[in-house]
Amino acid sequence: MNTLLSEEEARRLTALYSYSILDSIPEKEYDDITLLAAQICGTPIALISFIDQSRQWFKSNQGLAFQHIPREHALVTDSSQILSNFLLVNDARQDDRFKHNPLVTGEPNIVFFAGEPLIDDDGFTLGSLCVLDSQLHQLSEAQIGALKILASQVMTLLTARRKAIHQARLQQQLRISEARFQNLVTATPAATAIFVGRDMIIQQVNQPMLAIWGKDDSVVGKPLHTAMPELEGQPFLAQLQRVFDTGEPFLHQEGVAWVIEKGQPKQVYFNHAYNPLLDERGQIYGVINVALDVTSQVVVRQQLAEREARFRGVVEQAPMAIGQLKGRNMVVELGNERLFEVWGKDASVVGKPLVEALPELDGQPFMELLENVYDTGTPFYGTGILAKLVRQGRLDEVYFDFSYSPIRAIEGQITGILILAIDVTDQVLTRQAIEKSEYRFRSLVEDAPFAIAVYETADLAISVANDAMIELWGKTDAVIGQPLADALPEIADQPFIPLLKIVYATGETYRTTEQAATLWIDGRLQTRWYNFVYHPLFDSTGQVYAILNMAVDVTEAYLARQQLQQSEHRYRELVADLDDRVQTRTQELTLLNQDLQRSNENLQQFAYIASHDLQEPLRKIQAFSDLLGLQLTNHVEQSVVDHLQRITNAASRMSNLIRDLLTYSRISPRMQAFGLVSLKAIMDGVLSSLQKTILRTGAQLEVAELPAAKGDKSQLSQLFENLLTNAIKFVEPDQKPQIQVQYFHRSVDDLPGEVRPTSLVPFYHQISVKDQGIGFDEKYMDRIFQVFQQLNNRSDYPGTGVGLAICQRVVENHGGGITADSQPGHGATFCVYLPA
Repeated sequence: MNTLLSEEEARRLTALYSYSILDSIPEKEYDDITLLAAQICGTPIALISFIDQSRQWFKSNQGLAFQHIPREHALVTDSSQILSNFLLVNDARQDDRFKHNPLVTGEPNIVFFAGEPLIDDDGFTLGSLCVLDSQLHQLSEAQIGALKILASQVMTLLTARRKAIHQARLQQQLRISEARFQNLVTATPAATAIFVGRDMIIQQVNQPMLAIWGKDDSVVGKPLHTAMPELEGQPFLAQLQRVFDTGEPFLHQEGVAWVIEKGQPKQVYFNHAYNPLLDERGQIYGVINVALDVTSQVVVRQQLAEREARFRGVVEQAPMAIGQLKGRNMVVELGNERLFEVWGKDASVVGKPLVEALPELDGQPFMELLENVYDTGTPFYGTGILAKLVRQGRLDEVYFDFSYSPIRAIEGQITGILILAIDVTDQVLTRQAIEKSEYRFRSLVEDAPFAIAVYETADLAISVANDAMIELWGKTDAVIGQPLADALPEIADQPFIPLLKIVYATGETYRTTEQAATLWIDGRLQTRWYNFVYHPLFDSTGQVYAILNMAVDVTEAYLARQQLQQSEHRYRELVADLDDRVQTRTQELTLLNQDLQRSNENLQQFAYIASHDLQEPLRKIQAFSDLLGLQLTNHVEQSVVDHLQRITNAASRMSNLIRDLLTYSRISPRMQAFGLVSLKAIMDGVLSSLQKTILRTGAQLEVAELPAAKGDKSQLSQLFENLLTNAIKFVEPDQKPQIQVQYFHRSVDDLPGEVRPTSLVPFYHQISVKDQGIGFDEKYMDRIFQVFQQLNNRSDYPGTGVGLAICQRVVENHGGGITADSQPGHGATFCVYLPA
């Protein structure tokens, strides 16, 4: 492996090492993230890995047996280029970049890979959060989004880790600085004392100050008012407390004070200053008192010069940025190294106006703020304020906590501004990242399809609740911010509050299904059943700070199952009782069936005999009528011939009627076990038998391709013949029949409402016979399928009135249905539906 590092890679490794994460012990926060990533993405493997110079090391490892691999084997590198964007590999075996990788060709035989880079605020890729599978896998957009959120959470943990390391170093530096400061106070000839807290505990005092006070070092550790009771009635304690409360420095020239020296009160004159002391957070923790004895004017001037020099020393040693601006032009008079570092400048700016030293402040609010403090004498305190400063040749965005305090001369006029500032960029960016993360979390909660709420602190205050959860509770969003017990008082005697307290105390997730809960919903108490989870949320220290509650209303499923169980119980009870009844009824039905079968056989025999016996005399009537007509043609009047012709026609109609009734009676009213027949072949046979009629009438037919169906060939032939015969017959005398036979495949849901098939199946064949004939009024729809019903004049359109009744019986016998659509003068369409 090439050990020469590019400048960029060296910088990246330096950034990685600054987190002190490599080879660290396992930590639950990281393990929870990989476990959650694996569960969300549905993969057996999830890793949080970091790439150093020679290896890929796993901080958290779900599903692999090893802790690190050589860098050249890592899937997240491509020719030594660290992964910088989301990477999705659906099949590494087919990807030229990875198919020869040992992790693909050997254990753990990786096929699927998805990785989100871990990029810090400086743009360095430290590693990745990835999920892997040895099988083909797919990720949804929601899963990819969740993986990115979890990667952001890893970076939040890393940033907090580096911040903690940085804070520890700052604390160490602060202790060193305080030690130096204490040595400075002890060694300085100026009377100096440091008071801590609002009670002004004497933390440190040097000998000059003790000399002024007339005390010894036994006063250290005591409140000032206890160590010097003689200050009662003098203004100093109030002045000190005002400085502590307001942060405004207090300067007093030639102040008069009474002290006890050798047991006797003594009046002294001195100049003294009270300045607030700020901790690393910018909070006041004490007051430094520097005093100069001015009993003698010469001593006053000498002590004033010494105080100024020592003050500069204190400023230089202070851990915060301190500067002093002179006059209304804001000339930089004094600044420590911290201030120049913050500004991105050096000591060469001393003596220059601030607008010249920092021209980038133009357009920013700071010059206006400084001028307002100078003009009004009112200090300004800013927290987390953004400043844009040119540092190392580039414009940086930096956040500060700072104060602008007026500096006054002995006469009280303002001569300059004291600047105290602390760089809080890391804290502000961290807070913004947390706020952004919280916003994303709240968005996910609001958009979730199930009920979600978050309860914070041991009081279980409702901090988050989406609309689904609020609706589940039967409340409004006014409950947010309230303790759960106050928001839902009806659950006081139910198990939920104790369960939540157990989860908060133990940090263990609680899950349950079909838990009954009685809630006040829609103005009344209702009991419903829920599946829910109480999941603890942990802060950076591993302590539970909140509980995530996810719930699903399963009341309908629960009650349905209860009803089903009750129905099954009742069914079992009824079965035992019905068995005997069924056996008895079966015997009765067997006897009835035998009687019915004998009756049907007798009916069939009667129909055959009746049709045969009735047809025989009709044939004789027709034959003798024809003979009489031939014999009397030239010997009788024309009226006699007409009577004979009417006898012949009546006998013919009677014969047709008997034949149609016989056909109707032979069609069983019950559906039989039919075989598969070709509707196309049946239709071709019908067209062949009607060929003469078609040629005689000049009928034009258009027939669609018809499928095979289960049925009786003879009955279906009768069905199609009757429908086509009617379509040819019922036309105006001067028209030629125009007929279309159409086919459609229909689902049961597509059937017209008036169709009631005798057999219910998912799909049906629809065969439609459409003509352009005389049509009929649909108000007669209930008559056309009845026996002997004719809507037209028999002399114009002869028939028996049985044809459509036969069609209906054939269709019903096949488990289907039939309907018609027509208007007078606009033709008719008869639709047949047969089970597919």
